[in-house]
Amino acid sequence: MKIKMMAQLVGAALVLAGQAAQAAEPAEAPVEFQPLVVSGEAVSVEQQALEKPGAHTSRGENTRSESLDAVLRGMPGVYTQIDPNQGAVSVNIRGMSGLGRVNTMIDGVSQNYFGSAPSELAHGAVPTSAFGALIDPNFIVGVDVERGGSAGANGINALAGSANFRTLGVDDVLREGKRYGARAKYMAGNNGLGRSGMLAGAVRQQLDGWGTFGLVGAISSSASSGTYRNAAGVDSAEFGFGGDQSFSQNPQSQLFKAEWRPDAHHFAELSARRYRNHFTKRDIRSDDYALKYRYTPLSEWVDLTALASHGKGRQSYMPGALINFTNTSTDNVNDSLSVDNASRFDLLGGDATLRTGAKWQRNRFVRNVFSDIDDPVTAQQAIENNPFAPAGKQEMRSLFASLDYRYGIFNLVGGFNYTRFELSGDKPACSAHVSCFPQGAATIRLRETYLDPSLLLSAEIAPWFQPFVSAARTSRGPNPQEVFFANSGADSMNPYLKGERADTVQLGFNSMFHGLLSRDDTLRLKLLAYRSKIQDYISSSEFRICRGGARCRSADVNTGQAEEAKISDTMYIYTNSLEPVRTRGWELEANYDAGFVYARLSYSRERTSQPPSIAAANFNFGNITELPSSYYSLDVGARLLERKLELGAIFRKDGESYRINVDRNADSITGDVEKEQQNATPTLIDLYANYKLNKQLTLRAGVSNLTNRSYSAPLNVMNAMPLQSADWTPNATGRGRAYSATVEWRY
Repeated sequence: MKIKMMAQLVGAALVLAGQAAQAAEPAEAPVEFQPLVVSGEAVSVEQQALEKPGAHTSRGENTRSESLDAVLRGMPGVYTQIDPNQGAVSVNIRGMSGLGRVNTMIDGVSQNYFGSAPSELAHGAVPTSAFGALIDPNFIVGVDVERGGSAGANGINALAGSANFRTLGVDDVLREGKRYGARAKYMAGNNGLGRSGMLAGAVRQQLDGWGTFGLVGAISSSASSGTYRNAAGVDSAEFGFGGDQSFSQNPQSQLFKAEWRPDAHHFAELSARRYRNHFTKRDIRSDDYALKYRYTPLSEWVDLTALASHGKGRQSYMPGALINFTNTSTDNVNDSLSVDNASRFDLLGGDATLRTGAKWQRNRFVRNVFSDIDDPVTAQQAIENNPFAPAGKQEMRSLFASLDYRYGIFNLVGGFNYTRFELSGDKPACSAHVSCFPQGAATIRLRETYLDPSLLLSAEIAPWFQPFVSAARTSRGPNPQEVFFANSGADSMNPYLKGERADTVQLGFNSMFHGLLSRDDTLRLKLLAYRSKIQDYISSSEFRICRGGARCRSADVNTGQAEEAKISDTMYIYTNSLEPVRTRGWELEANYDAGFVYARLSYSRERTSQPPSIAAANFNFGNITELPSSYYSLDVGARLLERKLELGAIFRKDGESYRINVDRNADSITGDVEKEQQNATPTLIDLYANYKLNKQLTLRAGVSNLTNRSYSAPLNVMNAMPLQSADWTPNATGRGRAYSATVEWRY
């Protein structure tokens, strides 16, 4: 689109120049111009990200019959935490996941959904809990990921990076030059894939005196039983997933966007998204609204964008879903407002772009819990001494600025994010036998200030060598789920928890080659190495009650450095690590396209010193497994029959990883849960085929796990469920061979 528009503008300029020259010549000597033809192929968002300096990766619409988790795991440095009980997507960047460690957005709006799903596999049906985003994959038209740090709204409260899911807009439904249009999709698959469908319609109309209006609406629905068979033919119910009707689900979503462009300088968009599901003994509801406005007058000093949003999610638990609790529900509420402006000007012989802005965001987590225990004292104790869905509020006020300066072949981008962070929530009174401050019930308020600078320098030395180096500090505030974790009520809460800070250095280069194997082929690649040091890393540790009511680490008790009190209690408290956590690795992404054949490679290798978290071991609260030491995805294919038919294969492999041991064995000295190695997965092969029957109809087919290999996916909570017992340790294995077929129609 941009290249075509540019060609039109160039052509128009040449025509005008020719007319002016013709007018200047004498009548007897007319000047005749030959037709000018400018052509070119559009550069995809994926290729644009490969050309951009820094750790950027993008994907467009999913045409490979892949799951959303597979799409994300096919990006360098990116992975997902999989919890089949949740129904949400949880993005992992370089081993970090969760609210604040990854800023997960939908159309630029940060998400704060915290799911807690009852699990029959855990003692007492302790829920599996995780942050994520509720988004229907049928609405997604692309995803952009930035690893490391950056100045701007996306880099606020984003320790490891950000991921933004783009959803259907008017232009994604309308064909070029059309005023109205529609598109539909239907997919069906076997072996637990289920079926799903989506229908969208859009219209754009010019109204005299009112400018241009555009509307798009979409509905989506899917159905699945939750069970599947692994490569050995064993039903997933045998290892704990999908054994009853609570795993059957029928999520339904609606999306609506209205845009108004009164003239060339103003643009406004109102969007709404609705999600409904009944899953794992919960009614899940999510509603999100956003208003975006952009002002672009005839001035290089003003390019203003404002975004306001409100979102609310609710989980209502069915009777019997949680032991001792009834009429239980949780709410997560998200309100935000951001404004930024771009000014472009000449500076010292170069081109400069100055971006300034501000963002306000508030996350609220509310729980409504009632105990069915008859004795009121015991009932209150059951409510207070339970880690289920801790409540609290976060508020962030941020200012940010960045300067993008280009001089010759060099490009320098520097900036900062300044954030004032506040967390608040209610703490009940501590036990009489524990010494804590404040001792009685109180409202806790934690306040911190973060100043996060960033700097990136790149040079376009040659198309095949464009090096870059960056350094950034990032931060994230503690979450209510960490501060108010209450397996022992107020005794296990930490009102002095500090936020995490990371210093990340990245060094790499982009390359582009033309005409390697054929006249029109192109190879783009990005190779980089990174190193991060995280101060005050937050994880949970085991504590005991010592003499005088002090809370001391189990390690001090076991080594005799502290004397345990006669009153025995084991508390899991979130604390800041005394030693910094270090991660390092390197990432490669390459894209080759010769028209009739293509290939895409993504490879990642990482090492980390992240400590295990005992709350994850015993309460499903946090990461169960670590990122694999290495993983890759290779997509190769060919376009046949005048490029109407696309045939391809995707090869995937995960290296060795570590998980919390399924027997819950703990170190005899520290009390920390021990890790155990999880073997590398075999190479998995997926096939896909796309055939464009005509301008309106496209047929797709896919085969996942073609060779029917047995494997256990890393970062899947079902691979290491904390049963708090050693006699049964389920180890889920992935789906065996499965087939799918999709029909897409666009008018």
